[in-house]
Amino acid sequence: MFTNLPFALRKSALSAVVFLIFPAVSNAQSLLMDFQKARDFDPTFAAARIENQSGKLDAKIASMAYYPEARTRISQLDNENSDRTTVSLTQPILSYEKWLTLKEVDPKLALAGAKLEQSQYDLAQRLFKAVSGLVDAKEKLSLNLKSLNALEAQATSARRAFELGMGTITDVRDTEVRLAQVKSQSFVLKAANAAAERQYMALVGHVPTKGAYTLKTKPEGLRLPPLDDFMLRAEQRSPALRSNAVSITLAEISKLKIRAAFFPSLNAFVQRSQSGSNSALSNSGIALRMDVPIQAGSFFKGAAADLELNKAQENERNTRQQIRLDVERFYNQLEAVQSELWVRDEAIKASELSLEANEQSFKGGVRTKLDVLNALQAVFQARADYASAQLRLGETFLSLLTVSATDADAALTQINDMLFTE
Repeated sequence: MFTNLPFALRKSALSAVVFLIFPAVSNAQSLLMDFQKARDFDPTFAAARIENQSGKLDAKIASMAYYPEARTRISQLDNENSDRTTVSLTQPILSYEKWLTLKEVDPKLALAGAKLEQSQYDLAQRLFKAVSGLVDAKEKLSLNLKSLNALEAQATSARRAFELGMGTITDVRDTEVRLAQVKSQSFVLKAANAAAERQYMALVGHVPTKGAYTLKTKPEGLRLPPLDDFMLRAEQRSPALRSNAVSITLAEISKLKIRAAFFPSLNAFVQRSQSGSNSALSNSGIALRMDVPIQAGSFFKGAAADLELNKAQENERNTRQQIRLDVERFYNQLEAVQSELWVRDEAIKASELSLEANEQSFKGGVRTKLDVLNALQAVFQARADYASAQLRLGETFLSLLTVSATDADAALTQINDMLFTE
């Protein structure tokens, strides 16, 4: 297509076509992208997927309750000189116990799905905790560096003032002490940042990209629906409640299956028996057979099934109560953290004005260098507290969304848009 063009033009045209067909890969990083990667990498969630597959296979086995059963038996009787091979095929026709086994298929599938959905919510919360730890460590390290630069400037200013006879040795020493404290703290913060990166890698499978998860500078207000809306959604859609409800259903079926062990079953029976290779010593037949099992241990199994049913019912009641308490607790905490966030934002502005006032007062001889240093420390502490409050807001909001059974992808997207810049 480009054969008639010079080499440089051909190369440029080809590059343009490649760019159109394969657009440049974006370096953007979000909670949703990392959540999708964590679902493929995290070993805990991989185990949950395996458990889900096992649950589906268990349901598949239950669906085969009325499948025919084939058996082969080799024996030797005293009056025969060779082994006798017996092949039998049994086709269940009427069986209360097997019918109850068929009734377990849908509950077992529902149980497997509910457990996997709950595992996704757990993964979403673990991911945000890893990201929160990473952002918190990064923010503290960044503030420590800014504090270090500011204190170095203060130390230089204090030495120059002392050399010119306009300052005191106390100002120099106070600044050097604060500078040494910040320098020593930087080693601890670097170690914490490295540990947070390793925790993040263990969950997602790669190191965080540079500049990822940068907190917004201004808080965003949340317009929350009424508490009753979260309560209603949690009770209707919670995978934990669905799991408990299905467990009750399976316990009830299990209780009936214990009683069904005393019921007769009707089976079609086909058998062929042959001794060695002598066809004269073989026989076969087709018959209907009714089995009436009598098992002494079924009485105690029935008592155990009653206890399992009671346990499942109590677990469901406990889960329902706990979910209601969690929804109310996270809802109230979210309102409190939002109020705290606005106060922290005002505290930053107040601390910056205080620093400016102390610097002016120090120049006028009203304040000491120590007052300036305390005001400077208050500024960085206010910024650190604000960042921590932002992360608490995200964690609390995510907990509220997950406990009320909001879709995990949508919840993480909402948290990401609320906290982090593009």
